Amino acid sequence: MLTVEEALDAILKAVKTLPCVRVPLLEARGLVLAEDIFADIDSPPFDNSAVDGFAVLASDTTGASARSPVVLRELETVSAGDVPTVAVTEGACARVMTGAPMPAGADAMVMREDTRETDGGLAILEPARPGDHIRYRGEGVRAGTRVLSAGTRIGAAEIGMLAMMGSAVPLCVRRPRVAVLSTGDELVDAGLTPGPGQIRDSNSYTLAALVAEAGADIHSVQHVRDDMAATESTLRACAGLDGSLPADAIITSGGVSVGDRDFVKPALESIGSLDLWRVKMKPGKPVAFGRIPRQYSFRGGETLFFGLPGNPVSTMVTFELFVRPALWKMAGRRDLIKPRIPVKLTSGVEHRPGRQEFVRATAVLDAGIWHATPTGAQGSGILGSMIGANALIDISAECGDLAAGSEAAAVIMGIHEPNAINAIKGDGSE
Repeated sequence: MLTVEEALDAILKAVKTLPCVRVPLLEARGLVLAEDIFADIDSPPFDNSAVDGFAVLASDTTGASARSPVVLRELETVSAGDVPTVAVTEGACARVMTGAPMPAGADAMVMREDTRETDGGLAILEPARPGDHIRYRGEGVRAGTRVLSAGTRIGAAEIGMLAMMGSAVPLCVRRPRVAVLSTGDELVDAGLTPGPGQIRDSNSYTLAALVAEAGADIHSVQHVRDDMAATESTLRACAGLDGSLPADAIITSGGVSVGDRDFVKPALESIGSLDLWRVKMKPGKPVAFGRIPRQYSFRGGETLFFGLPGNPVSTMVTFELFVRPALWKMAGRRDLIKPRIPVKLTSGVEHRPGRQEFVRATAVLDAGIWHATPTGAQGSGILGSMIGANALIDISAECGDLAAGSEAAAVIMGIHEPNAINAIKGDGSE
């Protein structure tokens, strides 16, 4: 059996970044930019006022105060979107709104609250210095400067920069399309009452939510009964071998072990190849990864296959450790691996040596130290152990029981943005 690290390495080596597409700007949020973006204009494109106030010659305001104001004559009002028509000269000023162009001749702005209107003109109550409250042309970005690099993940600030630079349809790595399949004759949909021997299908909903959280698109969500022909047919359809739109990845839950009714693995092998099966870990030992080639389809390429265990916790843990990094690489992301932090256990953890184990826990920062508390019973079928868990305590295969107060490493879950990851690692500024 492979170790967790060996399995992840093998999976990521097999994963390729998806093709690039141009998308409308607001649809680019969360995608990875596939081209460098250069400024086509200066930003701001002209000298403008940073405040509502009055454009002046700073030298005219020397010594101004509430007791001894400097009185200037007002020439015109310049609103945002207007163009000044006269230059500011000695003894004069112009009323200028925030964002409006600076009139020629003026070298400072006086805020409106530092003035008072009088019958003789505008009284300046505070002296100004050259450059006060002026945003100069190009001080943000100079034309020709690279403002965003290929490989950048697009968030709100990047959307704004793309808009500022006129990139209304940026080239991005497209989102992965993922098909989710749950297997098992015992499963009924969430809206039904289970009969004898039946349980509600939670895995398909859990996996669909995890796929969406990872930034991928849902190709389809289906349930497949325990039948070889039905399983193979569904896999073929999801891979686009029937001529339909293929999924880039198929994720199944259940049916990858060695039971008499486990048909997912043989069905996959009948139309594709299995790269790895079974990992030396707990929970999640019977995880599988393979590929379905589409060489006989006009679309070409291949569909990746992730066969996850059927127990709900095993499904979620193996998704976090193997599937999410793969989907992120397909989407062009570079930050593939969740951070690990040192934690101190608040209670003892039993562990039998032999397999690397991931214990669900809640990690809390207290006085600069992360304290991890297991979320109760850790059985692979106890979905409640994932509720509130934000960390997986990583216990090596060689390790035995851990006492309260022991130090361990933990994989952080539920953190998807780079700035949040940095903050939880202690690298952020807040």
